[in-house]
Order: sequence, then structure tokens, then C-alpha cells
Amino acid sequence: MVPIIGLSDQTQHTNFSGDKKAWAVHVTIGNILSWTSNCPVMIPILLLALLLVPPKFTGESARADEAQRPMNANVLRTVFDLVLAPLQQVVHKGTVMDFADGKTRLCFPILSAWIADHAEHAALYRIASKWCPKCEVPCKELSGNPLKMYETRDNILYREKALRHEPAEVAGIAEYFQQVGMKIGNNVFSGLD
Repeated sequence: MVPIIGLSDQTQHTNFSGDKKAWAVHVTIGNILSWTSNCPVMIPILLLALLLVPPKFTGESARADEAQRPMNANVLRTVFDLVLAPLQQVVHKGTVMDFADGKTRLCFPILSAWIADHAEHAALYRIASKWCPKCEVPCKELSGNPLKMYETRDNILYREKALRHEPAEVAGIAEYFQQVGMKIGNNVFSGLD
């Protein structure tokens, strides 16, 4: 197994062109030595994609903003599906890779981690903005008792609940997702096996 680590960060291009932003998506291999990964000359991190961030509605109606958010989430999911598709193709079959010792080996690269700030984790995993990305602690209790234990987030369970429900259960499903601080729908990593 070759652990692949993804990194992402929204960056503002310039102050002179308004609110033009891009979302840089990088990848690296998780099992390289630290002196190699910290050396920019070795090019340990590769730019995988540079996604444009749509501008926010300013002065527009709240309805237009509410209509735009699900579209942005669907576009983000579709773009990540396209970006991560080559990784999905080689995960089960493997691919031959060259190693530093001159040999070639059959490797199975898997996405093992994603490094991002809280705002990007919330967008990628479809978590409400003021909730914990690791557990289901209610946002009002974030600074509460540190010894109290909460359920960890189970994205597979969320995916099953979103996909497998009767039409009569829609209100109950929406209430469940609201209680755990999630937005209904698949996150960008739900297609990865």
C-alpha cells in the first residue's frame, strides 16, 4: 500500500481583482522521509488541481444564495470525482511504480489522509460550519466538559441514511442530519472505496 495524502487550501489571488479565489489541491506520498518532504527542490508535493471558487452573492437576495449553495456543493463533488478518478482506477488493480533503489514494484495507492483547515473540511465533508469535524458534539457544547465522550463521525452511516430512506421519512432524515451537524448529500470522498 502506498498512502496518498491530499492537501487543499483556498487562496486569494490578489486584492486588486476583487474576490477572485482559487482552491489549490495538492497530493504527496505519505511514506517519504521527512528531509525529502521538507525539501522544495525534491518536489515532494504535486499540484493536482486548481479549482476556481465562485464569488459570493453580494446584495442579492437570500433565496439566490440558498439556491447557489447546493449547486456549488454538487459541482465540488463532481470536480473531485473527476480529479480522484485516476486514483480509483488503480486502487484495486494496482500500478507499477519506480522506486529510489532502481526497482519497480506493484503498488496500491490509497487516499489515507486529507490536510485542510476547518472551513475546507466542512465543505469537503458537508459538515455545518460551527460543528466539530471529528465527532458529533453539538456546537453549543464545544467548550463544555472535555471529559464527556461523543460519537465519532461515521460517514458510511451518513451515506446510507441519505441514500436509503422512504419518502415518508424525509422529515426525520433531515432532522437527524441537523442534530449531528451534517448537510444532506454525499461528501466528496464518498465515492472512494
